Amino acid sequence: MISASTSFSILMLTTVVCLIVLTVFVCKLIISVTKLSNNANVIATSVQKEIEPTLKELKEAAKSINSIANSADEKFQNTKAGLSSLIGLTSCVGGKLKSFSQGILKGISFGLGLFKK
Repeated sequence: MISASTSFSILMLTTVVCLIVLTVFVCKLIISVTKLSNNANVIATSVQKEIEPTLKELKEAAKSINSIANSADEKFQNTKAGLSSLIGLTSCVGGKLKSFSQGILKGISFGLGLFKK
């Protein structure tokens, strides 16, 4: 039979080996996480350097589009006002022409009525 001190020695040896293996894996994990964080930092710095000029260009493009839209809106409003005044003038003249043409038609029908008798 194995004595208690031999069993304890085997248990201690096994525990020490397990702790050594665990420590090696934890060290490898820490090294991998450090490399990953360094790579992530490099990527974030690169993206930041690339994004700043792009955002400036987008901001300028948005300002340009905004000014074009405002200009187009002003021109549309001017055109709308011009068409509105033209339509108002046309309807005024058209109303007078309509009453004039109705008067002429009444006169012609009256004259034709006189010839019938």
